[in-house]
Amino acid sequence: MNKEEIAEVARVAAQEVLARKDAIIDEEFDARYHDVNLLMKNYRKLRAHYAHVSPETLEVSCICSMRRKTGLMMSHVDKMLAAYEALCKEAVNPDEARRWEVLNLRYIDEDRLSVDEIAERLNIDKRTFYRDINRAMEDMAVLLFGIEAIGSWKHKK
Repeated sequence: MNKEEIAEVARVAAQEVLARKDAIIDEEFDARYHDVNLLMKNYRKLRAHYAHVSPETLEVSCICSMRRKTGLMMSHVDKMLAAYEALCKEAVNPDEARRWEVLNLRYIDEDRLSVDEIAERLNIDKRTFYRDINRAMEDMAVLLFGIEAIGSWKHKK
């Protein structure tokens, strides 16, 4: 191979690597977004699971281990939800302040309101609700996953 052929092979290889890097970042973004979405959609069920599964009544160590993991996870989620609530309530921007209410009413509050009911209660339209809930999910991903979430969210925008 001459120098020109080697340079061409190196250029093509570099392009392939860069193309794959974007695909990996996209996959990581999709996985984190999916994880946060599932976590918030199942928040009430996970809290109930942890609250109602008594380790004294369980004989299978695997189930006890799952309960411990669920407890640790929910403890972390609750701390990050409290942090997010405080951040939103301290926000100067009313859009940021409203995001906690949207997240809370949709996934955490006992009332289980529909999107229409939440939009009506907060005096916003449904598009604003969806924009707010998506931004709240992005914010929660950063709180839950830290620096790992920042790059993947930033990449997707």
